[in-house]
Amino acid sequence: MIRFDNIPPEVMQAMCTPMHQILPSSSAYPSHPSSSCHSHHLGPLFLGSLTAAQDPPLLRSQGISHIVSVLDAPWAPTPSHLEREGFSVYKIEVGDEATVDLRPYLEAVCANIEGVRRMGRGVLVHCQQVRIFADFWERHKRVEGA
Repeated sequence: MIRFDNIPPEVMQAMCTPMHQILPSSSAYPSHPSSSCHSHHLGPLFLGSLTAAQDPPLLRSQGISHIVSVLDAPWAPTPSHLEREGFSVYKIEVGDEATVDLRPYLEAVCANIEGVRRMGRGVLVHCQQVRIFADFWERHKRVEGA
């Protein structure tokens, strides 16, 4: 039996919530004066569970059109049903375990996340170890100066 006796309410809520918005939609302005004078819209970024990644109505309700998934397990669902529903799936087929070296994938996946957000579209990152998201977040903070 799972017990929640010693878990703070906010932690229990986070554990039971399939998806968390990490970066909201926002307007970004050109960083260089010779750039277009129009601002562009950045899409939101979410971190979520496998349940959230397999729920097209939930994804659409949050403006998510792209899913980044780090999961290679015999029981893992294939991205084909999401693609048939109109979602783009960036799948990294490696074991989502602390011992797996994700460095060879990080540059490309971070560029993918940022590119999708710059198109004004939402991204859901699903990875059990959260390392893909953590690397993207560190890069985002450096770029934004946060």
